Parts: sequence; structure tokens; C-alpha cells
Amino acid sequence: MKAVRSTHLDHAAGDHRDRGSAMILTLMVMTLVTVLSSTVAVVTINNLQSSGRSRQAAAALSAADAGIAQAVTYLRSSGVRDLRCSPTCASNAWGNRASPSTVSVPGAAGQSYKAWIEAVAPFPQNDPGVYRIHSTGSAANAASRPVTAEVSVTTSNVPKGVFARSINGGGAASVARESIFSTGCVYNRSKIQMVPGELDLAYGIPIGVHSSQIITDANGTGQYCPPTTKKPIHRGSDGSSPRPCDTAYPYDQDRLGGRLTAGDGCHDARMTGTGPWAKYYTTYDLDSNGTKDPSSLLQSDADLFKVFGFQTPVLSQGQIDSLRMLAQSQGNYWRYSQSSQWTNPDEANAVMFFDLTQTDAGGTVDLNDIEGFSRSPNLTDADPACTSRSLIIVIEGGNVKLNSNKKLAASLLLTSSAPDGQVLKANGNSEFIGTIFADTVNLTGTANISMDTCFLANVSPGLMDFAVTSYQENDRGLS
Repeated sequence: MKAVRSTHLDHAAGDHRDRGSAMILTLMVMTLVTVLSSTVAVVTINNLQSSGRSRQAAAALSAADAGIAQAVTYLRSSGVRDLRCSPTCASNAWGNRASPSTVSVPGAAGQSYKAWIEAVAPFPQNDPGVYRIHSTGSAANAASRPVTAEVSVTTSNVPKGVFARSINGGGAASVARESIFSTGCVYNRSKIQMVPGELDLAYGIPIGVHSSQIITDANGTGQYCPPTTKKPIHRGSDGSSPRPCDTAYPYDQDRLGGRLTAGDGCHDARMTGTGPWAKYYTTYDLDSNGTKDPSSLLQSDADLFKVFGFQTPVLSQGQIDSLRMLAQSQGNYWRYSQSSQWTNPDEANAVMFFDLTQTDAGGTVDLNDIEGFSRSPNLTDADPACTSRSLIIVIEGGNVKLNSNKKLAASLLLTSSAPDGQVLKANGNSEFIGTIFADTVNLTGTANISMDTCFLANVSPGLMDFAVTSYQENDRGLS
């Protein structure tokens, strides 16, 4: 009986040991599962957090890019003059580093951006000018991304002066501080009042007439006149003997000009230097000796465009269409020339577009009816009266006139060819400050056409080119 009892005790002890081992194994497995579960949970949470941070960072970067885009839009619509005070502009957040333009972006990500524009190389002192946009985008949970972009700013290659296919002088009309350019004949040169030696503010040379055809003191009309026309300034009175220099107009150029020599009354020491004269007057190697010679000669339209940097065509269809759309967006697009059919613009940088081709072909817009852009001529950029305003007037299929003591600062663009595209006789001592592009300019009245540094500093954004030249993201992580 003792032996049997011992066996039962042994079995009981073994069962206890087996149950203990099983419990230990179970606890070990449960611990392992718990550890694994915790690890998976931690990894999952970390992945979710990382994914969330990535989404927040992407949202912040998207907001920063929105700030860049909005800053470029500001430049295109407002220009750069009001950024002269950057980075401490008191009344313009786009030029204030300490208190930049701040905008909240709609959406669940809680996005916003702060952006301002730094004038690195201000325009027009530099052409092209360089402006750096600083934008910091933010999203929920303090995510942020700073980015920068540099924008090149320059004027388009539309002439800065009076440009027409033909020009007729007469009366007492004057042109001051800007030059005349033409791809046709310029008539009655002695009736175009220009102060000899006065500086052309846009090109840095003395003002003059530059034609790829002929400048004459005779009457006439039309774009072309023969080389034998009467009274050409660069030939004798008989129209045959050459005369490269006419001392009455020492800075004029046409296709009948020629090589200038020291002592002839037109040559100047500055023409052989490295300044503006070297660029605009030492263009031709007339004796084929490998050296460009001081010249009063422009042999063709291509020469005129190349020397002064004009584009071909002078006003492209793309530019015309762009100005048309800008005028439409401002509500300044009109199909009639009569002021009873249109209203004056109220934008600081306005574009008026008169499309007269369908309902008012050949109509004449009276510039006297345009209000809000009058000022005195010959203002400097620093003059308190020089406000940040600009006006472009585009006329398609019609003409324009300026009379009755009107003062107007604008870029006037007449896009049609003769018989339209005419700047008609101007009377009443009217003052036009700015640039003109037309088929025909009639200077037989008493108008004064001029340029000043205030106008050049307020070039309309519609006639400026903006190009983003670099973009950089600060990718050092979330802040």
C-alpha cells in the first residue's frame, strides 16, 4: 500500500510541475505578445505621427508657395515703386519685413502665409531690377516652411519716346527730354522744337530724331519718301551731295547719314568712349577696318531696332491681347470713342482699351475726357507730387487727339495702321507726359510732349516683364 501511495504522490507532484511550467510559458508568451503589441503600436503611432508631420509640412509648403504666387501677382498688378521703402515700409505690408503681408488660407489644414518683398537691386536704377520674395507658410501644430524666390523686373522693349511710322512737324509743338523714332519719313524737321543737347532720360544720350528712312525739312505725308526728296537734312539742298552732319540737328540719324569725323560739328569725344554714345552712335564699320566708326547712319528698320533694343514687331499681338484682358478685368474695355459711352478708370495702375474696330471704326478718342491722371511735367521721382500711378491707353481701329490745356501722363498705344492710328493735331498748349506709339504723329499744333524721371519710375506694370529666376525651399525641418 505504501508503494502505491508513493506513486500517486509522484503523479500529483508531476502534475503540479507541469501546470507550473505551462503557466510560466503562458506568462512568457503573454509578455512577448504584449511587447510585440506595444512595439507595433509604437511603430504605428510613430508612422502616423510622421505621416501627419509630412502632411503638415506639405500643407505649410503649399501655403508658402501661395505666398510666393500672391507676391508675384502684387508685382504684376502694382509694380515696384511702392517697394522703395522695403524692408521697412510703414504703409505697405509687402515691403515690411517686421510686419509682412499675412493671409489665412481656407481649409482644414489651418494654413496661412506671411510674405514680403525685398528690393535687392531696385528698378529703375537697375534694369533689370531684382526683387526677392520671402514667404513662410504655416499649418496646424506649428508646422512651417520658409521659401524664397527671386524675380527679375524689366521694361518690355516698347520704345520709350515718340515712335511712329511717319511724323509731321509744324506749328510750335515741342518734344522735351525724350527722342523721336520712326520707320518712315519725318517731315518739317525745323518745326519740331527740340532743345539741342538736352538729355534723353530713357536712353542717356542727347535727344534727337532717329529714322530708318529720311528726315527732311520739306512738307509731305506718308511713310516713305524718295532719297531725292527736297530738303533732306543729311544731303545738300539739291538732294544729291552727301552731308553726314547737319549742325542744326547734330544728334539726328537717318539712312542718308554717314560717318562723322572730329571737327565736323557733330562728332563728340563722348562718342568714342564706353558710355551711352558708344552704344548708340558707334555702330558701323564703314571703312571695314574692324573698328566701329562714329556715325549718323541708320541703314534699315533692323538697324534702328537693334541699336535701340526694340523688339520686332514693336508692339506684339501677344502684348496687345494681354493689355486687352487686363483692361477687361479692370472694367476699362470700351467699344466707343465718345466719352458718353465710357467712364474714367479709378485704378492706380489703369489700362484703358478702346476697341473701335466693330462699332466705331475710325473714331477719335479725345484725351481731354480722361480724368485722374493729370499732373505737372518735369517731376523728379522724389517729388512729393510724383504719386505711384500709371495709365496705359490702347486704341485699336481709331485715332486720338489732345487739346485745350490738358495735362496727361500716360503710355499711348495706337495699334492700327493708316488711315487709323493717328495722333491728330494738338492745340491749346496741352501737355502730354510719357510715350507714344502710333502710325502717324502730327506735331502741327502747340502741344508739349515730354518725359521725366517720375514717369520712368512709374512704368505701368502692363509694360513690364516679370520673371521668377530662382526658387529655394528651406528644408531644415519643421519649426
